Amino acid sequence: MRRLAPIVSLFAMPLLAATAIAHAPSVAETTTDSPAEAIVLDDPTLSRAIGATIDRPGEVDWYRMDLAAGDPLIVGTTAPDATGGIATTFTLLGPGLPAADLSGPEAAARAAEVGVDGAIVFEPAADPPREVHGGLGFINYGDIRMEAPADGSYWVALEAVDPSATGKYVFAPGLREEFGLDAIGGMRDLIEFFMAPWPPAS
Repeated sequence: MRRLAPIVSLFAMPLLAATAIAHAPSVAETTTDSPAEAIVLDDPTLSRAIGATIDRPGEVDWYRMDLAAGDPLIVGTTAPDATGGIATTFTLLGPGLPAADLSGPEAAARAAEVGVDGAIVFEPAADPPREVHGGLGFINYGDIRMEAPADGSYWVALEAVDPSATGKYVFAPGLREEFGLDAIGGMRDLIEFFMAPWPPAS
């Protein structure tokens, strides 16, 4: 996962004044291809749209959130309806989820890697709808929506549906919507992310 080179300037910013931003937008700028490097969502109930990339075939990007039992646990994946957008899937790992071995040996191995006993393998929509948020087009592959069954850390291991694919995706965790000035800078970054070429210019 890496930050794509910006190619869009503030020409797109008038869009922001006219459009309500439902998700807190941002672009991941760090490597997250191991649990030790996972992006930690410091407010996991906040609705977000995190632009990120699969840079090499077989890459797995990791995210972590710390929840209390009963907190909303919502994680989903979309793709930019733009150059380089790819379908992704993920495994949700954490305490109190169905036994990881019921989801197969790969899910069980990932659960053991992060020290939990539960896992759910997400199945992306076969015919995903196109949606528009903040003036940007997204292909919505769906989400998992539930309450956290126990206190603890929950992990998401996200990868391309096609193991040979590389490209852009948008990770969409959280439920609570907030609106503020911080969203403007994040939205600018997300617009640049959508518009950047794929593969990135060297």
